[in-house]
Amino acid sequence: MKRLIPVFVLALLMGVVGVTHVSAQNRGQTQKARKRMKKQKRYENKVKDGGAQTPSWYKLDNDGDGVPNGRDKCVNTPKGETVTSFGCPPDSDGDGIYDYEDECPSEKGPRKNNGCPWGDLDGDGITDNVDDCPATPGIPKFNGCPDTDGDGIKDKDDRCPNEKGPFATKGCPIRVGDSDKDGLPDNEDDCPLTPGPKSNKGCPEIKPEEKKAIEEAFKNLLFESGKDVIMESSFNSLNKLASVLINQPHAQLSLEGHTDNVGDNEANLKLSQDRAASVKRYLQNKGSRNKIETAGYGETRPVATNETSEGRQKNRRVEMKLTFE
Repeated sequence: MKRLIPVFVLALLMGVVGVTHVSAQNRGQTQKARKRMKKQKRYENKVKDGGAQTPSWYKLDNDGDGVPNGRDKCVNTPKGETVTSFGCPPDSDGDGIYDYEDECPSEKGPRKNNGCPWGDLDGDGITDNVDDCPATPGIPKFNGCPDTDGDGIKDKDDRCPNEKGPFATKGCPIRVGDSDKDGLPDNEDDCPLTPGPKSNKGCPEIKPEEKKAIEEAFKNLLFESGKDVIMESSFNSLNKLASVLINQPHAQLSLEGHTDNVGDNEANLKLSQDRAASVKRYLQNKGSRNKIETAGYGETRPVATNETSEGRQKNRRVEMKLTFE
């Protein structure tokens, strides 16, 4: 018996070493997986040695790709797709997304971008998915938005983007005196170049009916599907907005186009820019001579979920903001 003990121990150890290691979320799942793998291996060996016929469960091919379930690692591959010898579709770029569902099978990219690498439309070195100004070159400090005069205030928030100025005057240089002659010194005037009452910090007051006209223009603005063509139902409210601009010659209008996430990223970005530009043209054709700035952000700034039709509709919009210098 003493001689049998080490032999038995050696055999036991060899048996343990020979078991394929599997691990699941809990002990029960792990045990089932090990049993299944042992059963499959046992049958494979018997078939290989000619000692048994291939069992029916092993020969089944659920996804019809020509690779039996017994050695198919991807049993739910869509029918008609090319697969490798172990039943999975190829992943040419190794990004974890099979070629048939990868829009860029030769370039690595995240699943969120359908397997394509994020682009950099404005070439500023900041990819579009994290670039707050994807169509305008900018700097990392402002997430891709520009600071033209280098005063530490991004152009969007800078009342004088081409002249250096402190935060206290919102990016405009401190001027001695009262440039707009409204009785409020420039360093205390939020609109130093446009006359306005002291009660409104030196900026012109927008009447309630003018605010309402802007809100209606925003709410009623509709475009033909996938195009920058304004629908006729939006004309009336845009005409009212044009009248506001004509009555406020010093006002500046900012138009920002946005889309939902349906379709190609770059196509959506261009569509958002084109729609903002289309509104600008309409207002100018109605007599507006105001400074109108346009920008498009595609699907990068949603205000609602893109998982529902209602949410996508809210994301398809052109935002409007009236300001004064």
